[in-house]
Amino acid sequence: MKLNSSARELLLVIGSGALLLLCYHWIFSAFFPTANGTAGHDYAYFLPALLDGYYWQLNNGLLAPEWFTPAFCGGLPAFFNPINLYYSLPQWLTNIVDPLQASYLTLLTFAALGFCGFYLLLRISFKTAIATALLGATLFMFNGFFSHRVVIGHLTYHAFMLTPLIAFLLLPLGNSKKYLNRTTLLQLSIASALFAYTIYSGLIHLILPVILALVFIGTLHGILHGKTKHFWLNIFFAGGASILLALPKLAPSIMYINSFERTDYLLPGAESLWGLLTLVFETLFLQPSSTTASALVNVQWPPSRHEFEYGITFIPLIIVILGLSFWIKKISTLKHAIGHSPKTNWLQLALMISVLAVPLAINIYSPDWNTLLKQTPVIKNSSTLIRWFNIYIPVFILCAALLLDKTAQLRRIVPHICIASIIGVVLINFNVERSYYTNQPYETSTIVDAYESASVNQQAIAITKLTVFQDDQGRPLGPLYRNNSLVEGASQLLCYEPLFGYRLENFPMSFMRPGMVSWVKDGYFNLKNPACYVFGDANNCKPGDHFSVAQANSAKAFVNYQPFDFSAPGWWSIANWVALCLFAAILLVWVAYPILIFLDRKTSTDS
Repeated sequence: MKLNSSARELLLVIGSGALLLLCYHWIFSAFFPTANGTAGHDYAYFLPALLDGYYWQLNNGLLAPEWFTPAFCGGLPAFFNPINLYYSLPQWLTNIVDPLQASYLTLLTFAALGFCGFYLLLRISFKTAIATALLGATLFMFNGFFSHRVVIGHLTYHAFMLTPLIAFLLLPLGNSKKYLNRTTLLQLSIASALFAYTIYSGLIHLILPVILALVFIGTLHGILHGKTKHFWLNIFFAGGASILLALPKLAPSIMYINSFERTDYLLPGAESLWGLLTLVFETLFLQPSSTTASALVNVQWPPSRHEFEYGITFIPLIIVILGLSFWIKKISTLKHAIGHSPKTNWLQLALMISVLAVPLAINIYSPDWNTLLKQTPVIKNSSTLIRWFNIYIPVFILCAALLLDKTAQLRRIVPHICIASIIGVVLINFNVERSYYTNQPYETSTIVDAYESASVNQQAIAITKLTVFQDDQGRPLGPLYRNNSLVEGASQLLCYEPLFGYRLENFPMSFMRPGMVSWVKDGYFNLKNPACYVFGDANNCKPGDHFSVAQANSAKAFVNYQPFDFSAPGWWSIANWVALCLFAAILLVWVAYPILIFLDRKTSTDS
């Protein structure tokens, strides 16, 4: 049977994606775990957190939300922690495999989603050739920001790979002049759900850079293809819906963060624009070196290598230079390239340039400017802002792909350039020097073994005591593996929880001490009431307060991974109902859409 062109394209994309994913596996499987049985150092935070979520699910089922956890710092908010992963793919996968393998499967899954999303963005939204779309998808799939962040243990960064897919869904499909139709409704519903997922899965601290990247992509599409108003309407409605979907987590998380602002850390930056541009160039197109960090001043803690991983290889840079060399010769075509409404399009160009300038602006250092940044919401709690460089990853890949596709002089050799470039991307990634990642210190066996035991016994380990590591002189220690204490039924007193500061500078220790959680002092247990961290006013307490003896039943349920009664403000209950109703409406759209398509085709056939 002869296949039509759409079927051939689908098979080509699936085959290419599968082959590239296999290459991805060959490169990155070596870190889950390494030959030494270790994983990236920040898995010391996320593997115990995933095990904790699994314990909760064993006792309460998959649908019960884990509002709080007894496993760390004597009791903390779980769902309300902005980087909590309870509603995310890695947590869901722990019902099938151990937390480390769940993390690895998440890496592969979102690498594939990034590939598919960028292919759709280029092929359908920007109408490029198949070869160009495959090249752009490959470049994004192998971007160093995503892969190395997940390798080092920044598991919440996996949702970054949804950026091109969300952009594709926000851009208009087809030539219909009517804005609202069932296809648009389907797009908006999926985009809203995906954007809400980025919040629920812990990407909250990079939401603003993702939004800026979406604005750039949508504005560029408006210049080249029109329908700018459709994009802005889509981003308004989808953004509003996603906020409503995520509000039960988003609003309390912001309240939680504001109770423990990390404003004491220095904010690094480059002293000169040239030094900053050099830093961007090196991190995007080359590999981080031992001198990369030297561009930064006002540094409190020297950034490690993973902080400089944004690599998309030098291949798109060569493509951009090659494409621009032809376009510069035809500068008179620029006006045609940006459409027929000069005033509007120049404003759009200004907006795009402003987006590109934001990461530079917040990473340049001068004493007065730095002081202003340290007073700016969100930014003031940061210890580094170079993570906003991730904006340039989808933006530069998109621009390179469009230049290659739209340059008439290259059109005949585009397939050859794309094939050679795809092979080049894979080979470069195979040959990246990664000893920094293979020598990571966190031992994974403790969490994996505890997971296997709990999986067999179908039983969570209750928290009965608080513990702290000490040296030979009895001085407290904070080893990397300290959050592993939950596997022994202990809550680590000096836990690894960045929200309180990297050295727990803002943690309200109160009178907690190592020992049984049932120990009582002045009518209070040796156990935090985690509801006080988020809903203190509703529970007549303040962040860091303990369970009282009168709350013995709640404290007992809490340490046994059972829900306990707590008070919450009325607006939060309303937010939960709104989110549930909106999610139900989205599911209804997903179910109704294929049914309506089927009915239309049946009616057309009958007539």
